[in-house]
Amino acid sequence: MQPVTVVRWRRLVFAAFALLAGPSWAKECIGVVPASAHAFWTQVEAGALQAATETGVDIYFRGPSREGSIDAQLQLIDKIVERGCKALIIAPSGIEIIAKVRELKARGILTFYIDRDVGGADVQAVIATNNYKAGQLAGQHLGQVMGGKGRVGVIRMSPPVTSTSERQRGFAQAAKDAGLSIVFDRALGDDPELTFDALRDQLPHLDALFTPNGSTTRETHAALLRLNAAGQLRHIGFDGGQLLVDALKAGQLDALILQQPYAMGYQSVRLAQRALRDKRTEPQRRQVELDVLLLTRENLHKPEVKELLALPKRP
Repeated sequence: MQPVTVVRWRRLVFAAFALLAGPSWAKECIGVVPASAHAFWTQVEAGALQAATETGVDIYFRGPSREGSIDAQLQLIDKIVERGCKALIIAPSGIEIIAKVRELKARGILTFYIDRDVGGADVQAVIATNNYKAGQLAGQHLGQVMGGKGRVGVIRMSPPVTSTSERQRGFAQAAKDAGLSIVFDRALGDDPELTFDALRDQLPHLDALFTPNGSTTRETHAALLRLNAAGQLRHIGFDGGQLLVDALKAGQLDALILQQPYAMGYQSVRLAQRALRDKRTEPQRRQVELDVLLLTRENLHKPEVKELLALPKRP
């Protein structure tokens, strides 16, 4: 038998150490599964990465390309488990996630919901906007600027998710209380042609529009531009981004309800890292409610608004 050389000996020692230590990603890892690849989640990722940098954990951030892809989310959760992550942060797209969370908890993996809550007793915390109140804020503002009368159209997501459904519910109640009439309410999703065709037919019968999330707001704005109708009726949307902020400045949107996606990502990772560090599970789910901001042309230049709009995309 040939003698073991120094180099070969070192390789054998390194291999043995690797087997004992486990996979290279076995240091503290937190998996984050957003709902889609829309711009909102880029800010969530930026906040998550900043928190990871500060706390020294690894972040595995992967999401489906389109909203409502529950099967894709379940597959991504399995990948997170394979990587050795001990905590999951997820924007759940459906109730199918509940059973998966129960399974993860039995394996010692903690789960935190962001943006929306689909139920289940095994979640550690929910970090989200109060979506019902955010929808109410939009309805109250629209009622005020329209003087308590007018016909409103609502363009909804398809498939629906709990966060936007709650915004629609809050908006509908506040709009009704303000004296407005919702005469058009349809799920058009992110399909630009469906949105264009629907608005072309409905515009003569509408005084205002409400869109409950970033993608529907962008698609609706694009359709109004194609119809040369941007700015001809009141339009209140959700979330930011340069395109929508520029449309607001140009008078093509009346208001945007801004959430705090950066804070959502940041706080969820901090909570997850603290729970892993302290080896603590919450006896009851914790609710972390994030405030929203009503963005209008009148408050665009306030320092707190500028700070929110100028958040970096990555740490």
